[in-house]
Amino acid sequence: MNSKLHKTASVVAVLFLVGTLLQSFVGDAAARSNREGKLQGTWRVKVNPRSCQTGVLGPSFDILLSFHRGGTLTETMNSQAFQPGQRTTGLGAWSHTHGNKYDAVWDAFILFDTPPTVPGFPYKRGVQRLTFDVGVYGDDATIEASSQFFDTNGNIVANTCASATATRFEDAAEDED
Repeated sequence: MNSKLHKTASVVAVLFLVGTLLQSFVGDAAARSNREGKLQGTWRVKVNPRSCQTGVLGPSFDILLSFHRGGTLTETMNSQAFQPGQRTTGLGAWSHTHGNKYDAVWDAFILFDTPPTVPGFPYKRGVQRLTFDVGVYGDDATIEASSQFFDTNGNIVANTCASATATRFEDAAEDED
């Protein structure tokens, strides 16, 4: 009886270890398969802003945008339109719509009004909400974007539009495989 219990425990332990190992390999394979029309991962994004009304282009800028497993995202922006420390990192959510298409929405806080002596758009303290429609094509993506700026009372103070292109952030270690 004791021998039978020992064999059963050994089989359970081996199955547990095999399952754990397989899960880690499946997770790795899933991460690599994201390259085929999948959004998950970190992207270098070149944003080309434009007036929603006139189509006049503004100066382009860069974003690093990470789409995490489970549907959350983190964004950091390098736009000269904001004063140093004026805008926080963006946090939000993304979802798959169909095929290679995705939607994403996130907020970033505007921490202080643009000083009146600074040229450009006078951003007000509040929230910037960004909305992206993303099409993924291997390691490249195209984006149509809009954003709304809200004051501290939740009133819309400005709308912006943009198009963008993105390239998947490459992992140097992955290139060695």
